[in-house]
Amino acid sequence: MSICVDYFFNHEDELAALSRKIGGWLGCFLTPYDGNLQDLFSRFLGMELDLGVHSFENDREINFEDYAYRVGIRTPIADGDLRIMQIPAMVLTARTLFYRMNIKGMLVYDMQHLLAHYEERLDLKGSGREEMFDSVSGEFVILPRHLNNLDDRLRSLLYAAQTEA
Repeated sequence: MSICVDYFFNHEDELAALSRKIGGWLGCFLTPYDGNLQDLFSRFLGMELDLGVHSFENDREINFEDYAYRVGIRTPIADGDLRIMQIPAMVLTARTLFYRMNIKGMLVYDMQHLLAHYEERLDLKGSGREEMFDSVSGEFVILPRHLNNLDDRLRSLLYAAQTEA
């Protein structure tokens, strides 16, 4: 079984130009997967990174339809030992896109569990500047505390899903 962690966002650029910018900031070169120009792929920290336009429909609290693009990291069974890095890698990706390209968006685990909604908010108690804020936790994104919060949230979500089944 593979696991995906995805970041949904909007940007004014078309996919080709967007992929060059994102690839430049992340230090990877995204190429068409199996010749599909709408599904761009690269290896990133040993995991499968892809970027593309998505067509997912809203599902409960997850508002996929509000976003045009999706960048995701997938770990198949063979790369299962890298899963411990998957959420931190995607959070660092989102943080890079936020601070370098002013991209805000939604972090989702395995297309079922909302982990974070990143937006820009004025940090009056800290830097006094616009900073990355997670409206799900109600906190500014401060590492590594944010990663611990996401881990706790995911454990709670998975436990709740397991007890419902």
